Amino acid sequence: MDGNIIIIEDDPGVRFFLEEALKDEGYSVLSFDSYESALKKIGNNIDLILMDISLPGKDGLAATEDLKHYGIPIIIITAYGTKKNAVEAIKRGAADFFIKPVPLTDLKVMVKRFIKTRELKKEVEAQAKELLGPHIFYGVIGRSQAMKEVFKTANKIADKDLTVLITGETGVGKEEIARLIHRLSGRTGEYIAVNCASIPDNLLESELFGYEKGAFTGAFQKKQGKFEIANRGTICLDEIGEMSPYLQAKFLRVVENREFERLGGTHRITIDTKIISTTNKNLKEAIKKGDFREDLFFRLAQTYIYIPPLRERKEDIDIFIDKLLLDMSKEVGSPITIENNVRELLLNYTWPGNIRELINVIKRASVMCDNYHITIDDLPLHLKNFRSGLDYRLKMQSYSDMTLDEAISELEKKMIIEALKKAKGMQAKAAKLLGISERSIWYRVKKYGIDTGKNNT
Repeated sequence: MDGNIIIIEDDPGVRFFLEEALKDEGYSVLSFDSYESALKKIGNNIDLILMDISLPGKDGLAATEDLKHYGIPIIIITAYGTKKNAVEAIKRGAADFFIKPVPLTDLKVMVKRFIKTRELKKEVEAQAKELLGPHIFYGVIGRSQAMKEVFKTANKIADKDLTVLITGETGVGKEEIARLIHRLSGRTGEYIAVNCASIPDNLLESELFGYEKGAFTGAFQKKQGKFEIANRGTICLDEIGEMSPYLQAKFLRVVENREFERLGGTHRITIDTKIISTTNKNLKEAIKKGDFREDLFFRLAQTYIYIPPLRERKEDIDIFIDKLLLDMSKEVGSPITIENNVRELLLNYTWPGNIRELINVIKRASVMCDNYHITIDDLPLHLKNFRSGLDYRLKMQSYSDMTLDEAISELEKKMIIEALKKAKGMQAKAAKLLGISERSIWYRVKKYGIDTGKNNT
């Protein structure tokens, strides 16, 4: 079996034993007595690392932490007395561990599984590059004209000193676009997201602006706020429409002057932070009702981006389905396919929860399906019910170009064929099912040229 494996083990006897066992399985194996000596050979061409936790120089725990960014599965080998360290290594990113003496049969099974999964991930990544490559803009998917316009705007304004307001229904991907703008901005500071709807008003104030020691009961030490942490970076205020009038007034001063004071403080803190706000509310309606400040709205919306709902960009639904199937294939360790009628249903569904709902449906179906093939039966009940309604609408659409007599004849023919199938071709039994006489069904069979033989059984 193909597969490149590195063994890092300072005991020469154990190292030789593992190397020979894995070479016998057809793997290409390199072995080293320390992490430092192996480091120059570790790269994306390596499929698996077996590493002792007790090594000269950097130990297995620290090495596991170092190697995380490669995404290579690491199997830790440990003596019985250091089992706790192996568990700690798994917390830091190791895939699994064995206690010495290593059970060879179990090791071979585990290695085979990891190598197979690694191969699948490479295949999936290659497919994703070929299939999705033209439709990914700095990590965000979209091939509809609407999303191309969103990408174009994001690219133009990312490095400008402008506030951005992103609107759209829940689940359309507003925060994804906010992250995209931050990536394009070239800013060196952090990206910080704050959900204004999920934090109570009194806590949101201290969360955003921070506080000084002794500012209130329980303030035992100074704390930086999110605005301060996001200095030279970007802050995204998710669901800004939920912010209270009191905080809106305080926030307005920050947007205008890029400065604020911590709670309980007197020192003004100046920040260089890009401010992005998102909302699923109609803020202009909220302004009319007195729920949102008009002056704050105009300062937040120096640049305005609207993300249409998924039902208005079916091209994106199609590409999202492909992306999610590839993601789930990597997760379950086998390619996942989908029936054409399921894809058709997903393309025609209205998606009130937008991308978030689509993600949940595909993930659930990928787990529920048999033989890694998604069918209608693997979908949640509300989508199965939608399918029934869709079938009815498609049938009605097929009658729309007919005269009334033609539509009645077409429906009558279909009902007779269906009854004959149930009656296994026996006209007398089919007539009884339809509530008509034998003479009547005989006449209609002749009229429509219906085959009562094997084709209808």
